[in-house]
Amino acid sequence: MSKILKEPLVHFLFLGGLIFGYFYLFNSESESENTIVIDDVEYEYLLSLWKNQWKREPNEQDIKAFIDQYLRQEVFYKEALALGLDHNDIIVKRRLAQKMEAVSNDLNAMLNPPTDADLREFYESNDSLFLLPPTYSFRQVLFTNQESNWQQELTSMQVALQSGQDIPKARSLKLSISNEWKNSPLNEINKAFGGDFAFTLDSLPLNQWVGPISSGFGQHLVFISEKNESQLADFDLVKSYVEKEYEYLTELEMQEQVYRDLLEKYQVKITSSQIPEAIKKSYTP
Repeated sequence: MSKILKEPLVHFLFLGGLIFGYFYLFNSESESENTIVIDDVEYEYLLSLWKNQWKREPNEQDIKAFIDQYLRQEVFYKEALALGLDHNDIIVKRRLAQKMEAVSNDLNAMLNPPTDADLREFYESNDSLFLLPPTYSFRQVLFTNQESNWQQELTSMQVALQSGQDIPKARSLKLSISNEWKNSPLNEINKAFGGDFAFTLDSLPLNQWVGPISSGFGQHLVFISEKNESQLADFDLVKSYVEKEYEYLTELEMQEQVYRDLLEKYQVKITSSQIPEAIKKSYTP
């Protein structure tokens, strides 16, 4: 702990927090400094940026979204100006707004580090984030679509394999694809075989050679020996991943809270006649 407290970054964040608090509580700003105006000129600029990116006309939800983004940027930018971090440039403005978000994230992480109880509660409340995919253990024999008589060979080999014969050497590692797959996750199988192969496995019976099963390589005979359903990963095994997800979502929540709190300091005036009334009203106290 003493080593952490000696770090320059810690001192910077602590002093930044004190300065931020001082300006927030004691800095009296004029109405112009606390006013964000979106007139026709500003709206046209925002609209052109949006249309250049998405190549279509925005709907009301899109307009609301890019106005929210603009206000978010302006609020964090103005707060960064109050801290004297600026050189008035559009690129710097964007970066300073991001810095204010980062400062809020870092301060929150320092002041409110997650406990094991916090992480376990998050893990239990968001179990869908930590589900392990289904796994399969199976054997397969590949017949490529380039083989002119693959259908006849597949049928005769299915009978032979079902009677207990081994996979012929000529069919081993066909196209360098393994014949044996042990406890393989569904996503890895899908990546390896392509097509609908992976998603067909769940419908196949156990302990039988069945086919043809299509993949990105051709047709297969498949023998499934084991299926394991999707299940929640053990907390202790994925704790580091849980912590990363917790910190990420907490940062987003903290950014939103800081933004909403700071927005209260500003009077938003939307004078553009092109912005729908419903959106204008959403920014009216």
